[in-house]
Amino acid sequence: MTLKIRDASRLVLVLLASTALQAVPAMAQEKSVAIEKPTAKATLTLEQAIATALEKSPVLAASFSRASASDAARSQAGALPNPELSLEAENIYGDYDGFENAEVTYGISQLVELPGKRGNRIKIADAEKEKSHFAHDAVQLDLIYGVTVAYADLAAVQQDVHILVEEHNLASEVLESVAAKVEAGREPPIQKNKAEIERTASQIALERARRALNAKKQALSALMGGGVGDFVVTIGSLPIPGEPEPFETYLARLPQTPDVKSLEAEVVKAKSSLSLEKANAIPDPTFDIGVRDFREDDSRALVAGISIPIPVFNMNRAGIQRATYDLNAVQSDHQGAQLSLEASLTEIYGNFSSAYSETVALKNAVLPGAEEAFQFAREGYEAGKFGYLDVLDAQRTLFDARKQFNQSILDYHRQRAAIERITAVHLKPQENQ
Repeated sequence: MTLKIRDASRLVLVLLASTALQAVPAMAQEKSVAIEKPTAKATLTLEQAIATALEKSPVLAASFSRASASDAARSQAGALPNPELSLEAENIYGDYDGFENAEVTYGISQLVELPGKRGNRIKIADAEKEKSHFAHDAVQLDLIYGVTVAYADLAAVQQDVHILVEEHNLASEVLESVAAKVEAGREPPIQKNKAEIERTASQIALERARRALNAKKQALSALMGGGVGDFVVTIGSLPIPGEPEPFETYLARLPQTPDVKSLEAEVVKAKSSLSLEKANAIPDPTFDIGVRDFREDDSRALVAGISIPIPVFNMNRAGIQRATYDLNAVQSDHQGAQLSLEASLTEIYGNFSSAYSETVALKNAVLPGAEEAFQFAREGYEAGKFGYLDVLDAQRTLFDARKQFNQSILDYHRQRAAIERITAVHLKPQENQ
């Protein structure tokens, strides 16, 4: 008697849940959902998305302007000091009458920089220029990485929508089959309620996936500079999953990446700054040359001179000390950043390899087995050999496997994009140099 009451309680709960779900708007009453045809919209490939982003991205445009500014700074660093023109008049007014007895000197003076100053300024500007261009390359790689991941995310969600559409249609077919058996008295009414719950749940999941699809599409459009319009992506334009190269191959590419090259340029800049501070400890001489005009007898004489600051109060000791500490800090940063990059590469490579192995296992073993099990369960249910719960369990297993495979493909492309970013695969050879 206890069992009957308990079973009846369960039946009441299921019926109440079914009634509540049937109150969901007309979407729950659909028996099938037509698959959206991507041909009605423009198809955007990964290459087109990357090319559009590289052309229209404001972030990349700002980075290019900064690199161009460093080019101008390099040109300015090599400029020589300007000469100075001087005019001096003596013996005017006072005890003298006007300019008749005046002595007028016309001269020009030139500051002459000692060796080690202009050259080191040029080296600093060169290092800053290289750093800016490497930073521009890094921004370009970041943009390619972002577009690739956003494209893969959108493709995965788009595939999720297709899977959920198929799942909803299949749930509707199973519902029709169960309903026919219930009407024939071969299944209890509760099985029909369970089938209706499954169909409604699949519809809710489908609507959620469609909202996520729109959000992912907007994210990709923003990376491409906006104004792209409506489009669909194709999973076929993503690289075909392939086995990762040996770890040593990726590790060997790190020294040529813009991230490492930018650190090296920073070290060169710090060394040149130290050399410049040492050179600044010695003052530069100023040479003067001119002509003195004696108005009293209309005679002229050549005048020349030199002036040298005496380094008594300022020998630039603090400047040299500061530049030394800066160099030590930059060298430590360089070493730490290299170790960090190698650690990141190790982690990404492990994730990349795992994602590939998971994708292969799901494609070759899990998916075929789940499809075969569902087909076998469905045929057995039609023949009366299995119950509805067996079909439901096989159906869930199949679609869970498809979703898991879709997520593994997405994870593979994310990890591949990450390892391509850190090793600068998409950087052209001439840019990498």
